[in-house]
Amino acid sequence: MLISQHEDKSFKILIDFTMHDFLKGIGIDEEIIVPLPTELMATNCMNRRLDYCGLSRNYEIINVEFQSTVLSEEDEIRIFDYASSLFVKFKLPVKTFIISTVEDKSRKIEKWHHNDVFTIYIISLKDRDGLKALNSIKSKIRNKETFNGEDIVSLISIVFMKSDFNEKELLFEVGDLTNKARFESDFVKDQVKSILLILGNKFIKDKEELKNFGDIMMESSHLLSFVKRTSGDLIEEGRKEGKSIGIGEGVELGRKDGIISVAKRMLMRGMDIDVISELTGLSIEEINSLKEK
Repeated sequence: MLISQHEDKSFKILIDFTMHDFLKGIGIDEEIIVPLPTELMATNCMNRRLDYCGLSRNYEIINVEFQSTVLSEEDEIRIFDYASSLFVKFKLPVKTFIISTVEDKSRKIEKWHHNDVFTIYIISLKDRDGLKALNSIKSKIRNKETFNGEDIVSLISIVFMKSDFNEKELLFEVGDLTNKARFESDFVKDQVKSILLILGNKFIKDKEELKNFGDIMMESSHLLSFVKRTSGDLIEEGRKEGKSIGIGEGVELGRKDGIISVAKRMLMRGMDIDVISELTGLSIEEINSLKEK
């Protein structure tokens, strides 16, 4: 069973919102240079949609999946099938990371497939100290520091970390801290609040308490219309307004110049043109023209 709809939506918005910093903040030391399509035809001939997929600077395929139950044998089979399908499709090494909100501790699972070995790295949020993360956030607020991407990831992930408080109590605490925190723009702050509202709908069951939490999050008058729009619309709006939604190199490397630079490096490494086209989205003609420059 995959992560619940509420958590799934919030994490997907977060990884789109601050891709590179999300991975780093969650403990994945990989730099993505090109996001890849998440639609995948698995080896069992079934269409699957991955939670996230990208090409790293080390020319490895990075697959990130979100999970709200302990990984079962059936889940393992499915995830390894993703990995083998990605390997067959791109002819590149594959690393799979499972972001778990329930596993007691981080671990890894390895499985051989013919002459190749695929590894699942399970990153447990429950394995992290929520109180330590809260104190770090509070310290930044006291020092009037502007939150970066990693701070945002930590702020939102606190709800799932190991703590003496329940998720509802942590949400109210995090909501209050969000109002006090400094972000690089109102756009960023409102995106964080929209994610917390999604989590509030999952963890706050009492209608009156949920209303109170909503009132806290709606402190910005323009947030109400903001949260009604889709994640894709918000990201596109941020691009048009020239606001940094990646808080790092991720978004910039996703633009045309970055893609061309990546394609040139791939050509220098002798990679197949069809594979380069699949990874970068550039046409065969565009890639061939790069060989002439």
